[in-house]
Amino acid sequence: MKMKILNKLGRIAFYLCVICLVIYSIGPIIWMLLSSLRPKVEFFTIPPTFFPKTWTLENYYSLFRETPFVQFLLNSMWVSIGAILVSAVVGVMAAYSLARFNYRGRNLFSIFSLFAYMLPSILLVIPLYLLAVKIQLVNKLQGLVWAYVALTMPYCIWTLRSFFATLPTELEEASFIDGCGRVSALIRVVLPMLIPAIIAVVVFTFQYVWNEYMFALVFITSDANRTFPVGLESFVTSYDVYWEWILSGSILVSIPAVIVFLLTQRSLIRGYGAGAIKG
Repeated sequence: MKMKILNKLGRIAFYLCVICLVIYSIGPIIWMLLSSLRPKVEFFTIPPTFFPKTWTLENYYSLFRETPFVQFLLNSMWVSIGAILVSAVVGVMAAYSLARFNYRGRNLFSIFSLFAYMLPSILLVIPLYLLAVKIQLVNKLQGLVWAYVALTMPYCIWTLRSFFATLPTELEEASFIDGCGRVSALIRVVLPMLIPAIIAVVVFTFQYVWNEYMFALVFITSDANRTFPVGLESFVTSYDVYWEWILSGSILVSIPAVIVFLLTQRSLIRGYGAGAIKG
């Protein structure tokens, strides 16, 4: 009898902890969403109300009408797509080389890629910025793309290399017997099995680039080339803080990240799980 009571109490305590964690996690997001749907005059009412007294979309209308928010989004999309394409393509080739070929320095390069991933990204701001100055890529979205590639490439290589290590070489050897070359075997045999891992590194790269602030702030100096994290920061001025634009903009830029995660969560689990088996 006592054990049943203890089990029930333990279960209740567990569910209470889960509920508290959920509220702690999504509570600020719900508050931000509700605040974006209230007039600006209600932001500082005392006592504050959880639900808006007056529901309105004026904050979203004014965001698109009075700010270059659409340009911020387009810049972020351009940079994200560019970084994803380069990191995924080069990462696949580099990881395949490390997993399948024996050459001098292979293990050293693998360790170096892991070490580069573990470095705080803030340490690379000045070196990459000075390099961008020399090759005239400052205040250009292309320069920001290459900076993000340098930051995300080590992770992509290490993750894909771990996944390659789980794939049996017999499949490639069978394709060689059938007349496939090395590149043809990679494209026709290996890549279809690598899709979960590729999706994992693509999502990681997207999430990192989509939310990155520091490099975008340093590399981009003109309003026309700003990405949305820096663009949202520009709504805080010396004279006013445009909370209505910050809140509505934050909700809008969260939507793509949520959609990407919901569409790829199964492949993410498969990709990370397979890569963790052997590495």
